[in-house]
Amino acid sequence: MKILKIIGIIVLVVIVIGVGVIIFGPSEAHMERSITIDAPVEVVFNEVNGFQTFDQFSAWSEVDTTAKIIIEGPTSGVGASYSWESENSDLGSGNIEIIESDQNMMVKSKMTFEGYPGEPTASWILTEENGGTNVTYTYDETDISGIWKLLSLGTEGMISPMYERTLAKLKERVESRPDFTYDIEQVETSASPYIGAQASSSIDPEMIGQVMGETYGKVMSYMSANNIEAAGAPISIVLSYGEEGTEMICGLPTVRKFEVDGEGIVSGMTYEGLALKTIHKGDYDLMESAYYDLLDYMSYYNFDENGNPWEVYVTDPGVVTDTAEWVTEIYFPVK
Repeated sequence: MKILKIIGIIVLVVIVIGVGVIIFGPSEAHMERSITIDAPVEVVFNEVNGFQTFDQFSAWSEVDTTAKIIIEGPTSGVGASYSWESENSDLGSGNIEIIESDQNMMVKSKMTFEGYPGEPTASWILTEENGGTNVTYTYDETDISGIWKLLSLGTEGMISPMYERTLAKLKERVESRPDFTYDIEQVETSASPYIGAQASSSIDPEMIGQVMGETYGKVMSYMSANNIEAAGAPISIVLSYGEEGTEMICGLPTVRKFEVDGEGIVSGMTYEGLALKTIHKGDYDLMESAYYDLLDYMSYYNFDENGNPWEVYVTDPGVVTDTAEWVTEIYFPVK
């Protein structure tokens, strides 16, 4: 009987504590973990400001490698969204969506979990530190009520190991990032009209230059004869490139799309959408390394090709004779 009385008292105390927590306990929760990464802040920001590579460093991706993943919205910044569905009870289903993004400083996401009424947030806070980046990964929740107050008491114990693992994987990934020779950025391009002509060549640089010169001459003659003015620098759309040769469209931008009837002359629109962009300065013969960098960048950041790359010849070789001063923009459509 004495034992039963003790057990009863313990149960009563637990109930009283539980009720006390529900009534008077904190309605907010905060947890954070930090790590220092030997990389520039802009490189780290590029990793966490979207979900293209999230599974490469997220500890939760290790829980169920068969989970269904859906990435929606823009590839980076506010609106980027990551959803998952898993039959593993340790992972469940849910969604993360970026709701704030401050360049090279902070990324904040709203999280929803199936069966849970709250909407906690997770933030990446970045600070430059002796040439590297201090990364603080936070968990915050407000308006916790009822029995969820009791469960929130164990939040730090449950998720801190996952936060620490995620930070460690992020550090490993970023610090092993390839050294890109070229500066590469993600840009949204708009469709622009052009008039051009298709051309074929071997991959010999001298032959390519000769063929392109003849083709641009043909295009310019057609436009002159039809009183059509160029509206920008010449472009070249790469249709194919391999050991057997290359196919391209050599074109000139126009103010609007024209109907054309010249032999071999085409009218079209450039690609519209997400693209990787870099700038090559120097002789055209040396641009191959830029393409290698773009392909390595696509692989590292999990982008897929989404169309034909194109070049914009910003510098007119007829005006600037020093090849070292030639500027070429290179765009690679991706998704």
